[in-house]
Amino acid sequence: MARFELQKLYIDGGYVDASNTETFDSINPANGEVLAQIQRASKEDVERAVVAAEKGQKI
Repeated sequence: MARFELQKLYIDGGYVDASNTETFDSINPANGEVLAQIQRASKEDVERAVVAAEKGQKI
């Protein structure tokens, strides 16, 4: 069982749900314990993050 709740993506200054339902486990390499489940970003999520980053660079 994961120690932490399902982790969202951090895009444009806030935590958001991924556009799909895929996840992956974050595992402690010292003991193999699952620390958290993390939402897996889709291509669309990455594009949204890039647009937000480009917008931030213009400030």
